[in-house]
Formats: sequence, C-alpha cells, structure tokens
Amino acid sequence: MEKWCLTGGKWVAFGEIVGGKSYIPMSDTSPPTSEDHGPYSRGDGPVPIIRLNDDELKPGMQLEEDIYNRNKVLLLARGAVLNEDTIRIIKRLGYTNVSVQKPPDGPDYWGRIDEQKLTEFKKNYDQSSEEVVELVRGIGEGRQVSMDQAFQVTGSIMQEVSSPYNLFPYLSQVEQLNVHTHGHSINVSLVCRAICHWLGLGDEVSREVVVAGLLHDIGKNRVRPDVLYKTQLTPKEQEEFERHPSLGQRLLEEAGAPEAVRLAALLHHEREDGSGYPRGLDGRQIPLVAKIVAVADVYDTINFDQSRRSKVCPFFVFDRLQQNYLGVLDTGILLTFLARTAESYVGEIVHLSDGRTGQIVVINRASPSRPMVRTKEGIIDLSVRPEISIEAVLPVGPKN
Repeated sequence: MEKWCLTGGKWVAFGEIVGGKSYIPMSDTSPPTSEDHGPYSRGDGPVPIIRLNDDELKPGMQLEEDIYNRNKVLLLARGAVLNEDTIRIIKRLGYTNVSVQKPPDGPDYWGRIDEQKLTEFKKNYDQSSEEVVELVRGIGEGRQVSMDQAFQVTGSIMQEVSSPYNLFPYLSQVEQLNVHTHGHSINVSLVCRAICHWLGLGDEVSREVVVAGLLHDIGKNRVRPDVLYKTQLTPKEQEEFERHPSLGQRLLEEAGAPEAVRLAALLHHEREDGSGYPRGLDGRQIPLVAKIVAVADVYDTINFDQSRRSKVCPFFVFDRLQQNYLGVLDTGILLTFLARTAESYVGEIVHLSDGRTGQIVVINRASPSRPMVRTKEGIIDLSVRPEISIEAVLPVGPKN
C-alpha cells in the first residue's frame, strides 16, 4: 500500500520529490479527499476562498495557497498573513493571481494580531475556562460526558482565528498560571484541533481527539494539590503523580466517555521508545488519539516557563521538541506539527540573539526551529549559523 505524507498543504506519495526533497510518510492510507474535511473546514463550515489579481492584494490578507520561488523553495505557506514586503515578493515571482481567504465586511485589515480579535479571543478563552471547570466538576460528581458540550468548549475560540495557522500567535498572548490549570487543557485541545486538520483526519476522529485533549488530565483532580504543584517530587510522590492517567481513565469510564477519549487519558504519557508510563508501551501499542494528545501536551508544557510563569519563544520550543522528542513522540506527527506550526510564523518580525532584527522568509523543513531570516545585511540561514538563534517573535500592532 502506498504511503503518503503532508507537505506544503498537499499530500504527496512517499519518495516523491517536492522542491528537491523527499518527505517522511504520514500514514499507510490514501490522502484524504475534499469530502473528508474540505479546505480549512471547521465546525462552522469551510472558510470562503477567493482568487485576486496581484494588484488587489492588501496587507493583512491570509494566503490560501503556498508560494514558491523559481527553485521550488517554499517562501510563504498557506495561512500566512500578507504584508507589503511579501506582496512585492509575490509580484516579483510572477504570480498574477493568488488564492486568499475572502475578506470579511468591515474596516481594512490589521497586522497578524488584531487587537479587537484578540480581545474577543481572550473573552472566549476565559469563558471556555469556566466551561471546563463546570465540565470537570460534573464528571467528578458522576455526571455523564456530553461530547457535544466538550467539543464546543474550544469551538468558539477557534472561530476567532479563522485557521490553525493563526492560532499560535493569539494563543501566545493568553496568560497561564501553570501547566496544571484548565488553561493547559484548553491549549492542548486547541493544538489537537490544528494537528487533526494538518493530518487530514475525518470529522468523527477529529472530534474525539479534540475532546480527548480537553479531558486528558482530568485524573489530576484526584492527585493531592501539594503533590501536583510541587516542583521536586520524592520517589513516593512521583509514583502518586504518575497515577493520574489511570485515575483519569477510570473517571471517564464512569462518565460514559468514548473509548478513544478514555485511552488518551490513560496513555498520553506513553512514549514511542517505551520510556513512558503507566504501562511502558511502545509506539506499536499506542493509539493515534494518544499520540496526537501527547504531542500537544508536551508542546504546551514546554511552551510555558514555570520559573518565570510566562510563555517562551516559539522557536525555542520547536528546538526543544526537535532535539529531545524525535523518536520519543511519534515522528511523523511531530515533524508535521513542527513544520506547519513554524510555517505559521513566515513573515513575522523576530529579534535575534546577536541583537539584529529580521523577518522570517523561509522555514527549513529539515530544521523548523532554524529558519532563514532576512535582515538589513541580507538573508541569514540559521540552519548553518548555530551561534545565532531567535530570541523573540515581535508583536505586530495595528496599521495606522
């Protein structure tokens, strides 16, 4: 059976050369069809797409196709937000018309972070936190899980950002107390939505994965707070902490949750190399739902600096994932997640460790944490300049 992988927004056969490179297989089945999920399909339906002439493009519009240079190197990924520089690049490459999301009625576009949308995003996020508290309390009291209710907890948040590519810049603006709060569960559920989209999973499977992400840590409600929030655990305390997957699986079973959701709670700390817990399973024994939740869980955990109680630079997170988790988490899922998430930062302005400021222009798929950055002095390929790193992604405010 032919293997397929996801790259540049397209499914290609394993071994097929795209842009001079072959890609890692994602599954043993045929690529999904438009009937499975459609272009950027969400719970509220597909995003409207239009084609515009190059002279109709405006800063703030969101691409619905990949833009390549003449050597077939990806310059702008589908989902990237246009600015004046990237519009000039598109014209210089000879693109006469480009697919973008249909602009909503209303005022002109802003930058990547629209302050009005951010306010609404945070409002929906806070509302979702309250819903998670109520949902978890109900399960603890013996109520049955409502899949519809659980799935919709993060639905309103996702609607604010239009596509998975826009999720991560907005998510980085949300405050988080620690990795054991309900905010972590919301984040994992949102990241699971993005991963399911990028893997092209069908609606029913995606629905279970999203709910599994929301409820994966429910067993922590049965762990003593003095153990849960302690930074250095004794061996006995660590043993107690590592019971939370089994406790969560039991709670969800009593609440009538689907098998996939229960398995994710039980197995999201299992690892491909057999180093995880509670059962020490290897990759052949771990179901897809638990593999996806594991990637989202580890990403959000690294993304939060417990010592500073704040989010860290996304490219630091990508580097940690690439250096420490290939072969530990599912390689195909992790590489797809890294590449697609990193691509969402194409066009962003970043601060480099040598003091310079530049713009991300190309993501190196072999090393997503080390992109190519354009500065005043020229383009720097961070994949061959290990002494330079990205220290921060700079916020983009509204255009005056």
